[in-house]
Amino acid sequence: MAKDKTPKEESRSRFTGGAFANFGRNFAVTLVSLITIGIAYPFMKCWKLRWEARNTYIDDRRLIFDGKGGQLLGKWLLWVLLSIVTIFIYALIRMPLNMIRWTTKHTHFEDNYDSIVAASKDKDAEPAFPESKFNGSILGLWGVNLLGNFVTLITLSFGMYWAHCYKERWYTKHTAYDGCQLVFDGKGIQYFGKCFVWILLTIITIGIYSFWLAVKVKNWTISHTHIKAD
Repeated sequence: MAKDKTPKEESRSRFTGGAFANFGRNFAVTLVSLITIGIAYPFMKCWKLRWEARNTYIDDRRLIFDGKGGQLLGKWLLWVLLSIVTIFIYALIRMPLNMIRWTTKHTHFEDNYDSIVAASKDKDAEPAFPESKFNGSILGLWGVNLLGNFVTLITLSFGMYWAHCYKERWYTKHTAYDGCQLVFDGKGIQYFGKCFVWILLTIITIGIYSFWLAVKVKNWTISHTHIKAD
C-alpha cells in the first residue's frame, strides 16, 4: 500500500532548468543581440522565456509562455526610440514595467492553455479564463527597487537577502496567471542560509560552482512562490 503524501509533497513549486542550459541561453541572448545591434533581442528574449516557463511549476502546475518575437519587436523598437529621445530616462523608469507586463500577459498555466487558445479563436465565445496580468505601478516598482538597493548598500550587502524577499513579495502581490493570484512566502533568513552555502561552495570550487548560482536562486525563489488560496 502506497504511503500517503503530505500536502507539501503533493503540491510543490520548483524550477527544473539546468545550470549549463541557463548559462548557454543567457550567453546566446547576449551574443546574438550584440551582433544584431539589438534587433534580434525580442526573438532571443522570447526563446529564453519559453524555456524558463517550460521548466517552472507553481504548485505543480507547469507554466507556458506564448509570446512571439514578432509581437515584441514593434514594442521593443518603440521603447528604444522613446529611451533615446528621453536620454534613456524612459529606459530606466518605464521600460522595465512594460516588459514585466508584456511577459506576464503571455504567461499561462499549461493546463489552461488549450482552452484559452480555443476561446481566443472563437470571437463570440466568452473568455475561458481571466487574463494573466501584472498590475504594479511605476512608482511601486521604482520604490521597491530603490528601497531594496538602499538597504543592500547601507548594510554592506547583508540586507540583500531581505531585499530579495521583499521584492518578490511585492512582485507576486501584483501578479496573476490566468486569474490566479500569486504569493511569496520566503524569508530573508532562509535565503541568507542558502546563499551562505552557495557562496562557500563557489569559493571552495574556485568559482566553478558559480554556474549553478543563478539556477539555485531561481529554484529557491520559485519554491516559495505559490497560488494564493481563496
